[in-house]
Amino acid sequence: MKSLLTRLYSVLKDNVTDYSAKRLNYSTKTLSNIYSQFIVTIPCNMDNCDLLAWLKGQPLFPQFYFEQRQQNYTLVTIGQVAQFSDLNQAQNLVLTNPKLLLCGGLNFEQQANFSLPRLLLHLENHTLTATLFFNQQNDWLTEQREINACLQTFTDSVALQPIKTDTQLTSESSTQNEWCQLIEQALTTIKQQQLEKVVLAKSACYSTSNQVNFCDFLAASREVNQDCYHFLQATSPSQAFVGSSPECLYARQQQYLETEALAGTAPSVADPTQNQAFANWLLNDQKNCYENQLVAEDIKQSLAPYYENIMLGQRQIRQLRKVQHLYRKISAQLTSNCLKTGADLACLQAIHPTAAVAGLPKAAAIRFIQQYEPWQRGLYAGTVGFLSQAKAEFTVAIRSAKIEQHKIHIFAGAGIVAGSVPLLEWQEIERKASGLTSLLMPSPPNK
Repeated sequence: MKSLLTRLYSVLKDNVTDYSAKRLNYSTKTLSNIYSQFIVTIPCNMDNCDLLAWLKGQPLFPQFYFEQRQQNYTLVTIGQVAQFSDLNQAQNLVLTNPKLLLCGGLNFEQQANFSLPRLLLHLENHTLTATLFFNQQNDWLTEQREINACLQTFTDSVALQPIKTDTQLTSESSTQNEWCQLIEQALTTIKQQQLEKVVLAKSACYSTSNQVNFCDFLAASREVNQDCYHFLQATSPSQAFVGSSPECLYARQQQYLETEALAGTAPSVADPTQNQAFANWLLNDQKNCYENQLVAEDIKQSLAPYYENIMLGQRQIRQLRKVQHLYRKISAQLTSNCLKTGADLACLQAIHPTAAVAGLPKAAAIRFIQQYEPWQRGLYAGTVGFLSQAKAEFTVAIRSAKIEQHKIHIFAGAGIVAGSVPLLEWQEIERKASGLTSLLMPSPPNK
């Protein structure tokens, strides 16, 4: 890893030096684009290149980490050249700049936060690419100082360590009794036909004797929570949002879009026979199949103005460490007009938040959540990922946690439809949360 980084560093420094010399010979007024970049690519062994360890060694913030579910690629960024809270502005930028990539996402309330990073490392197909972004219209000496600060620790990595801390549950947004009462309220509203489905969630706060490093926390989760997106957004050394989500909001390659309906849950257990029995039950349970169908149809209808054709797959099982889910693959071909005017703007606004994390009808479900859920979701159940002109990918930010100094807030939710049983829904969210809470236990979690 060290030798790879040293090679990248050497070429990046040469590029910066060459550009600095050329910069003296032209005016920024003649530039067609505000933002530009240096790109360096080298072959590498992906098994020996852990970008999470590299991120742990970097002092520059904000930081971002995004590992694709099938581990086909990983994106890591540090620093920031520009920030965008307007989704339209972010979309327009990548439409006119094919080499730019913005990372970030939307919170549950659909507020956008995207950034053009200072430095991006991209690991894919046994190739490591470093991209250094800069603003051509800024004072170059200022830009150069920030670039040099970014590169100062470029070759540094810090070994990821097991989590060692004493942990105590200090507060929950809902007790078991309060949760069951909330579910009863939701079921009454569903019976009155004001809702078909609503997704309710809770937050649990744990205090730790030592400040848990967020890279170590995500590494521990990555080790045991497989077949998941692993993501991290950190604003400082003591504050980060991390998670290991099984759910893809969507992945786009040019005009081809893949998404999924992930809804319906059963326990996942160590005994293969019992686990298969749970899977068979889940595939045939009327309540869970209905819940999954609601999500699939909602995604299909929401995307209808933007696709030429769409295909819904059969219900399958997604097997995780603590739970297993029903899911259906959904594939679509977007219209040329959608691609021209901004596919990611259209898709994000159309399907986020999906019925898998909000409910149906969407507006009524969100109102119910805002009225009755006793906490603000923020980034939980939002979406995290990246967008560029050629492709984009976002995960749904569930199975997630917020780390603040000596506190870790862990979130989990469950979809409520007619036939839901309050106590069973409580047990479901506890199982979902245990994917992360088990990382804080004294003994290592079982894989």
